[in-house]
Amino acid sequence: MKREHRHRWLPVACLALLAACASTSTNPPTPQEGAQYPLRVLAAPPQSGKIYRIDAKASSLHILVYRGGRLANLGHNHVISSQSISGSIWQGAGMDQSGFEISVLVNELIVDDNAARAAEGEDFPLNVSDDAKSGTRTNMLRETLLDGARFPVISIQSVRLQGDSDGAQVLAALRIRDQIREILMPVTLRFIDGSLRVKGEFDIKQTDFGITPLNVALGALLVQDTVKIKFELFALAQE
Repeated sequence: MKREHRHRWLPVACLALLAACASTSTNPPTPQEGAQYPLRVLAAPPQSGKIYRIDAKASSLHILVYRGGRLANLGHNHVISSQSISGSIWQGAGMDQSGFEISVLVNELIVDDNAARAAEGEDFPLNVSDDAKSGTRTNMLRETLLDGARFPVISIQSVRLQGDSDGAQVLAALRIRDQIREILMPVTLRFIDGSLRVKGEFDIKQTDFGITPLNVALGALLVQDTVKIKFELFALAQE
């Protein structure tokens, strides 16, 4: 039982989507609560072109949170997943006229689902207890972390896209809580029979969004600041 209580100390902090190997900007803005996206011009849907709507059931989003410190074996790594991804992706005449806007419901994030853990391999053993999952979820949604009561949505919106479907580069504005950061990330896209599949992964730091990861006993047990986000989005063309 003591070990399960320690598991509760391992919360998660962040989420986003679209990419692989993202990096935050050198001097990111620090908006206050309720702030809008940066003044930089955001990509907008074209007057003509194709609009794709994300299919949440056919899409996957995994947030990987890792334990650390000398007592790391007292906890476990987490996979936080979502089945509530929504939004649209638009395809203009060129990549520079394309973009997206996507949101995820914070209070519907899923903690340590067996299928999600199995997909991520040996660092994520199966059958985390219900008690441990509940403790992690409570920590994740509390005021000092994601604060799901005040900030129920995580959103990301494109600023600029360039390249091609095999190597697109995306500059996007990611909002978690009341903090907005620009991230730069490569993505791969596949257009098949009226559908679009976007795949990638990237890292963010919790502290970049004003979240302080767990640190117990002078770092003997901690949650690593860096969170890995992996996704595969499936979207259908709208008539």
